[in-house]
Amino acid sequence: MKAIRSTLFALSTLAAAMVSAQEDTPDAVTDADNNAAFQTWLGEFRADALERGIRAETLDAILPTIEQQRRVIQADRNQAEFVQTYANYLERVSERRIQMGQELFDRDGDMINAAASAHGVQARFVAAIVGMESNYGTFPITEPLFNVIATLAFDARRGDQFRNELFAAFEIVDKGYATADEMKSSWAGAIGAPQFMPGSYLRLAVDEDGDGRRDLWQMGPDVIGSVANYLKSTGWKDDQTWGRVVSLPPGGEQSLPAPQNTGLSPDATCRRYTSMGVWRELSDWQELGVRKADGSDLPTRPLAAALIIGDEGDDKGYLVYRNFCSLLRYNPSFKYALGVSLLSDAIAGIEE
Repeated sequence: MKAIRSTLFALSTLAAAMVSAQEDTPDAVTDADNNAAFQTWLGEFRADALERGIRAETLDAILPTIEQQRRVIQADRNQAEFVQTYANYLERVSERRIQMGQELFDRDGDMINAAASAHGVQARFVAAIVGMESNYGTFPITEPLFNVIATLAFDARRGDQFRNELFAAFEIVDKGYATADEMKSSWAGAIGAPQFMPGSYLRLAVDEDGDGRRDLWQMGPDVIGSVANYLKSTGWKDDQTWGRVVSLPPGGEQSLPAPQNTGLSPDATCRRYTSMGVWRELSDWQELGVRKADGSDLPTRPLAAALIIGDEGDDKGYLVYRNFCSLLRYNPSFKYALGVSLLSDAIAGIEE
């Protein structure tokens, strides 16, 4: 502990020197104070990581290279799922992305079907997640993970959550699952083709091809199996789909929404998403005037469904089933889960 205190004191002294060397402006003082606090925070993190069993050599190889990325904070505050309309966001389900998904199945369909089936998940949903996350592994993921995660962990908004992710990231390297150089991420700190958070990698990534490594960086069985295992862990039902696009009756945007506690008790996985509102059987939605997108009757299967309404004034809605909540566990945005759902249908050629 003496060594740790000495290190923290040295970092604080260095930060103070930086302050005095800066021009005497509020911004300069703020930046220097922030950097000093960040270095002190890293020192405290190192002490906690050692107590958790992370080796000193791993910490000392990575911690000195970590730098704050302020633009990550701005990106975290302006995620597309929260600032774009449904119409704009769902443009991601583009003809090109659909075509790439179909080409993936033409090339690797046997592998994809086998890996997804082993975990009880329909392959088209697994492929659609990878399609939305990284354009089927083709999108360049280049952010230095440790910079991103440490920046978000130091930030007050979700500090505790990302502090745990930083511990997980160090554990991945410390145990030899990946090298520090391989640990590149999105601005949100997600790694590999399926964009797992480090903690999800430790819990849910699988070695589907049995080569002794859980490789999420190259498209292959491990990527497909890991995404399928993720969905399986949330209670995925392979005898159901996600839901369907529906048309609403006149005034339905205003008259149909209702609180969750006024209808059926939803599946436990869905219960946390109270903003989905009331759950009713399909027959009840039928009586209320909801129809398939083409105007025909809803299916007669006795499934519980919630109604998600799109952009105001478009009279479009989405009746979603229990599996939709599993997609929300992957990313808790209705727009994201709808993007995956619609892409999965399009890849498979499923039409309303």
